[in-house]
This record gives sequence, structure tokens and C-alpha cells, in this order.
Amino acid sequence: MKAARLHRIHKKLSLDRIPVPKISASDVLVDVRASGICHSDVNYRDGVAPVAKLPIILGHEIAGVVAEKGARVKGLEIGDRIVVHYVSSCGRCRYCRSDRENLCVKYEMIGKDIDGGFAEYSCVPATSTVPLPDRIPFEQGAIMGCAVSTAYHALNRGGLKRGENVGVIGVGGLGMHAIQLAKKIFHAGQVVAVDRFDWKLKHAKRFGATDIVNVEKQDAKTAMEKLTDGVFADVVVDFVGHEKTIRQGINLVAKGGRLVIVGIGAKLVTISPYESLIGKEMKIVGVDDHLKSELIQLIDLVRYRKLDLSHSVTHRVALDEINAGFKILEDPIERPIRVVASKTE
Repeated sequence: MKAARLHRIHKKLSLDRIPVPKISASDVLVDVRASGICHSDVNYRDGVAPVAKLPIILGHEIAGVVAEKGARVKGLEIGDRIVVHYVSSCGRCRYCRSDRENLCVKYEMIGKDIDGGFAEYSCVPATSTVPLPDRIPFEQGAIMGCAVSTAYHALNRGGLKRGENVGVIGVGGLGMHAIQLAKKIFHAGQVVAVDRFDWKLKHAKRFGATDIVNVEKQDAKTAMEKLTDGVFADVVVDFVGHEKTIRQGINLVAKGGRLVIVGIGAKLVTISPYESLIGKEMKIVGVDDHLKSELIQLIDLVRYRKLDLSHSVTHRVALDEINAGFKILEDPIERPIRVVASKTE
């Protein structure tokens, strides 16, 4: 089969011919129909977050069809449409038993620790699959595997309540979906999008932002204070994770509010506990991945048209053009929300 593999950090992926993976009794072989390209994949390629092995097939946003199933697999049949929940967990530890499999003691991430979906076929644990209804296109199913579900998990971790104000820093693929989720599903009050690109902020308004702040033209703290009549944001979600945006996020949080950090930054951040945390009883919350239960909920929301992903995938490339897909994602001139790769028939 064809597989796009990372052989060396900071290098392009290589399109290789390798054997179709063999499955164990508890696995399924997925005929990959769509695989989203995420900014996390850029981080893995560039060594910002380390992969477990080289070479490795990246790609953790995967949707496709069951091509083979192991002898012990029940509840799945050949030909079933599925989305992959990229968290591979043991199912037995204290975290798995309390439905927090993203904290599993034997956690592995499909597409980072084990081979992922930038290939014609992918071997995944059967427990890491979720049924995909016929009415949902594969490309939408793929991005639900991270771009939507991680945003959903972030808002859940932040404890966003009806009527509360929320600030979203970084309105790329995840941030854009956080905005729509905050407005349509969590019924937030003000939803303020914060970014440095006008085209992203324009999209953010389309996705449900009530207000926008361009940090290249405005001071974010002053703007948030004015927009919220001095209250600021009850929940701020940082999808960038850089030192500058984390400090920015701290300044935008209301008294008693929560800063939720999702983005992966390369630099350490120094903060003053008294000024940042103690003085206004602010919480800083980390987000790592999402839960299978949340992915199931999201699929139902899309199925019943409570959530609209029809404008989320802005660019499509063939598997053979995977590096072009990375370039699109990194190039603001292309104005991408989400890029999805698929194999050439």
C-alpha cells in the first residue's frame, strides 16, 4: 500500500510502498477514505512534540470503512463506516474505568506513537472505532476525530455554562469549531474570537463569534474589557499555546474564570501566581486529546443537524500530495480551516 511516513524530523513526509498491516484478534483494518491534516501533525514533523518512533505514519483524524476484523472483534462488520478515536488505551486502569481513557497509564496515540491514517489502510484497535452514519461524509467524520472533538473536550474541561462569556485565542481548525460549539451547543453569552488574521476572524463570525479582536490592531485586554463591560471572559481557550498567547489569555480571564490551554508551545512560560492566579482565583486547565464518549456525542449532533460541519473542510488533497497539504495548512495565503487527504482510487 501507499503510506506517507515521517523518516526524519524537520523533513517532508516520504510516500513509501509498504505492506498492508497485519491485524491482531482485537484489531480492525481500516480502508482509509479521509484523513485530516492537523497542526499537531506539523508539530510532530518538526519535533515540537516527539513521536515514539521513526519512520512513522502520521495522521490521527481518520475515517473509513472496515476492511478486515480480528477474530475477537464483535459489533463491527466488514463494510461498516467508522471514525477512529485516536486514543489507544488499556481499558483496565483507573482512568479507563472512569471514562478518562485519554489519561490511560498505557496510552498510545494513533498517528504519533503508533502508525496512523496517512496511508491507504490503517490497523487500529476495534475499541478505538465509532460508527459513522451514512449521512455524514467521510471528510467530516475525519475532522471530528480531533478538530471538533478536542475543541468540545476543551469547552467541557473549562466548565463553560449557559450565558457565560468565552474567549477563543487562535481561530484555526480547532478554534473555529470551539466557537460554533460554544454558541450553538453550550449556549454561551459573548463568544469573542482573538487572532491576528482578518480572514480568520471573518470566518469566526460566520461560525458564530459575537465579537472579534485582531491583536495586530488592538490591545486584546483593552478590547475584551470594553466588549464585556469590564467583566472579561469566564472561559478563555488558548489553541495556540505560545508564551505570548498564554500571558494574553491570563489577562483576558474574568475573576473566578478559567484559562484552558490546548495549543502545544515550544517555550517555557513564567507567571506570577499572585497576580495571575491567586488575586482573581483563576484556574488554569490543561487539555490532552478528548474522550470517546464526546466523539459519540458529536456524531449525533452532526447527524441531527445541531452542528454544521459543511464549511469546515476548505482544502482537499490526494494522499500522494500530502506534503502539499501540509504547505496549505501552514500558508495563511491559502486561508485554510481544515485540509483533508484521501487516497487516489
